[in-house]
Amino acid sequence: MSEFSYLCTARGIPYKYKTVIQVVSEMATSFPNKEILIYRSIDGVRETLTCHQLQTQATKLAGYLIRKGIKKGDKIALSGPNSLEWVIAELAIIMAGAIVVHVPFSNTDARDVYEIASIAECKGFLIDPGKQDEYVDMILKLQTYLVENMNVSALVFLRKSGHLTSYDDLPEVLHLEEETEVSFPTLYPEDEIVLFTTSGSTGKPKMIPKTHFHATNNNMISSGKTYNDRPFAWAGGSSIVTVYQGEPRVFCDSAIASEGRNTLKIWEVIKEEQCTSAILSPYFLSDLADNEENYIDPFMLDVLNTGGQPVENFHTKVVGKFTKTLRVAYSSTEVFCISMLPIYTTAGKIEVGDVGKPIPGMEVKIIDGDGNILRKNENGELCIRSMCGFEKYYKNTSLTEEVILPGKWFRSGDIAHINERSHIILKGRIKDCISRGTRKIIPSSIEQIILRKNGIRNVIVVGVPDKRLYEEICVCYVTDPGLEISPTDVKQFCLGEFVGHDAIDGLGEMPKYFVRFHSLPMLSNGKINKQQVRIDAIQQLELVD
Repeated sequence: MSEFSYLCTARGIPYKYKTVIQVVSEMATSFPNKEILIYRSIDGVRETLTCHQLQTQATKLAGYLIRKGIKKGDKIALSGPNSLEWVIAELAIIMAGAIVVHVPFSNTDARDVYEIASIAECKGFLIDPGKQDEYVDMILKLQTYLVENMNVSALVFLRKSGHLTSYDDLPEVLHLEEETEVSFPTLYPEDEIVLFTTSGSTGKPKMIPKTHFHATNNNMISSGKTYNDRPFAWAGGSSIVTVYQGEPRVFCDSAIASEGRNTLKIWEVIKEEQCTSAILSPYFLSDLADNEENYIDPFMLDVLNTGGQPVENFHTKVVGKFTKTLRVAYSSTEVFCISMLPIYTTAGKIEVGDVGKPIPGMEVKIIDGDGNILRKNENGELCIRSMCGFEKYYKNTSLTEEVILPGKWFRSGDIAHINERSHIILKGRIKDCISRGTRKIIPSSIEQIILRKNGIRNVIVVGVPDKRLYEEICVCYVTDPGLEISPTDVKQFCLGEFVGHDAIDGLGEMPKYFVRFHSLPMLSNGKINKQQVRIDAIQQLELVD
């Protein structure tokens, strides 16, 4: 065994050289009546799509987009909460040869969506106004930016809305008579199909392209009927991971799980659908564990998958009660699934930060600040390499060059070491990042918006401990001299700027805590002591770190 911090797990199955569209076509031909998508509400609503319906409706919308002038390689923005219509729209964009750009609303003025769409030079928008038109105000603001600054060929709303009658909507498009036959483009496995967005260290979005090849050879696939309510726009919730591979997916609204009030109602949905597996956040596992004494039903999942935030011993209490086995994974938007712990068949002890060994087809190594590989048990930066790994950041050559090392190794930004059992042990992030639930939040993106409020002289956003979500967002601010701006005032300002409950994950970037400082602690070099700010905030809020 090598003394160096290097691990590799061989891939046991050959790579598929196919497009997503080929796989979907095979799926629809072999299993036309199979329910591939099942939406459930906790009050009993059940809506489904079969393989045939998904392919047919996506093909219809794809033809519409091509008639509107969308060409192979064009970018189309897709925004909205999880829905059957969302998946139809995503597949249609891919069928048309275009590239899906995920643009979730986080700010109420829609500038975040416009910024991503303008960088990507989107030629079309497919947007969900929401079940109760909750996104209409943001869409109208976005529309103003588009009219003034962008040339958009297609604008389609995924549901009907009385406020947006000047544009086509998906139900209408699906009932249109075919005008003329359209020629669909030839697609290849190396063609890009999606741009995932994730926060950058400066608060500016990073966009990560993925291809047909990445999608059809993804190791994140769960077999059997799977419950997963993670946002479709996130890598961990993406349809290309399950649905387009022929695996049925059950989902509720993402906000329901993040609220934490209807845990057993969601579990009842999982039971009624007879799911064999589920992808659930660690905070949901905590909610389940809190209910274990009152749960006496014999139903259990075959496997429960989790990750996205630190997993602790408490989370394993679900084994033997709610699931036969527990699988803990470590993933990122750039690389998708990286490693897994051995499957837990009983409640057990987890070393903090232990994320197991690389999945098949994945290599990892630990390097020092000069790029040299370290020995076992030495902390350094975790680097990753695979055939389906990270290739580039869209339109960001300098950042791509910063994170790609010779040999196509991707620098993860995570500090880690490899222990004597050849497990990866994560120790933290090189750059500041708040981990609320499974959403990673860059403090500067929130700070920049709060500084727009008149009278705010300085603001530091920190993560403070939260038993359920791991961290919560805390705004620490200083006002201009003589001004009285209360924490309630700042909260009200933020409610007008950030999407919270209506965000695709039900959390968004809306802060929870607001603490006023008369002055912020400083370091000897003149910079703000963010660590001391966090300590002081925790003390004022009377939280336990």
